[in-house]
Amino acid sequence: MLNTILDAAKIGLGAIWLSKENLKKVTDNLAEIGKVSKEEGDRLLNELQSAGEEHRKKLAEMVDSSVKKAMDQAGLATKSEVEELKRKVDELNEALGKMGTGGA
Repeated sequence: MLNTILDAAKIGLGAIWLSKENLKKVTDNLAEIGKVSKEEGDRLLNELQSAGEEHRKKLAEMVDSSVKKAMDQAGLATKSEVEELKRKVDELNEALGKMGTGGA
């Protein structure tokens, strides 16, 4: 029974969008009506939270990857690339300034 509930929650709910409080309410209600023991409810809560965190991380990785791919395809520079260009421009301006004052 517990495995069926766990599978349904992981698949049907995705376990990613449920808050800890909502998950706790669900497992407490299941324990109250006798569908699972308190220990099974606590274990279910921990497994759902772990699954939710894993799904959240995978989703974040997918979004990051998609954004990077879109930026590459659009020919957009990353923040670090822009910062590097700014640094080089500053160096060139400094060198030109020294040349203008006879320092080079």
